[in-house]
Amino acid sequence: MSTHVVLVSDQVLQNLIPILMERPTQVCVVLTEEMARRGADRRLSRQLRGTEAQIIRCEGCPDSGFAEIRTFAHQVAETLLNTSADTEIVFNATGGNKLMLLAFVEVFRDLASRILYTDTAHRRIEYLASSAQDDAATVPVPTPMSNVLDVPAYLRAQGFQFQRALSDDAAWRERAAARKAACKFLGRHIADPGLQQLIGTLNYLADKALERMPNSREERLAAPVQSFTRPPRGLWAEAMAQLANADLLSWESGSEYFRFTDLASAQCVRGGWLEDYAYHAVQDAGVHDARLGVEGTWDNQEAMANEFDVLACHMNQLLHIECKTLRYRSENDNEIAYKLDSLGDDVRGLFGRTWLLSAREPTEVLIARARRARIRLVPPAELQHLRDLVREWRG
Repeated sequence: MSTHVVLVSDQVLQNLIPILMERPTQVCVVLTEEMARRGADRRLSRQLRGTEAQIIRCEGCPDSGFAEIRTFAHQVAETLLNTSADTEIVFNATGGNKLMLLAFVEVFRDLASRILYTDTAHRRIEYLASSAQDDAATVPVPTPMSNVLDVPAYLRAQGFQFQRALSDDAAWRERAAARKAACKFLGRHIADPGLQQLIGTLNYLADKALERMPNSREERLAAPVQSFTRPPRGLWAEAMAQLANADLLSWESGSEYFRFTDLASAQCVRGGWLEDYAYHAVQDAGVHDARLGVEGTWDNQEAMANEFDVLACHMNQLLHIECKTLRYRSENDNEIAYKLDSLGDDVRGLFGRTWLLSAREPTEVLIARARRARIRLVPPAELQHLRDLVREWRG
């Protein structure tokens, strides 16, 4: 039998990851009055339902006054020893505030078989001396993290209830595989200004072809036949041939006219191709889990749905990718960046990353705003290297 003792804070992952790696029999959850009032342990408890671990709640821990915290830590230790005398105690020294941490380490140093620290930034579990007699030779070496979280589990830990992902649908994956080559062609050549012009033109023509249904967010393909001002040539013709080979549209070389195949194809050409390209890039980079078109709600905003373009989880860290193909207007650059940062901060946690992929050259306003908001802006010139960028993030 083993017991993990954790100090609950707003950050769930630092307590959750070692539990999922080691699968203890019991988890002793230490809560201050403030953490209990805010229900900070609920996200952790939800994540533990599938582990079969028994949860022991120890509420009322002081968050100030070293002597008072130390007395409470002694009470927690006594409770564990009285109820499970043969249990192996592991103390997680990552949560709580600094004073709580110092008091609990002092009390559990000679009781715990191990005192661990979750170093999420470096993707490993560190160990502290668990007794005064320990030296460098007896302290365990750091343990590399294993992939214990997928995208839905990571989101739940952040207070976001995963509902669905478009990429989970088998029919969508089949279609995405058929158009993968076309999407990769666009992504790898988008640095060419001529291709950026084609993307802008196709966005405009797809908008003309699509029509919003009355009183609905749904669209229909109202005018599938569209035309350029002159027949595509050069790189434009190559791109159109790729789109035609993927059955996204019907087009014959030398013609200015083309026909969108169906609603989904028009939406893909309008901008969905960049999301597909990002999804394929993270998949090809070998990440643990990747999802496209993720939908769900926050715990405190059950009626408000949110959607993320692409999310990838690897070694229990999250990469949040948003994709934009339209030319930015200076008046909405701040709005775009603010939305990404506000969603990103909530969903990525302390150690996640948010990237904004831009198929058109971003404005100086957006570049500055993204820098301030800690959003990595990936402009057209870098999109062709997206898989390598993901591999670098993956480590």
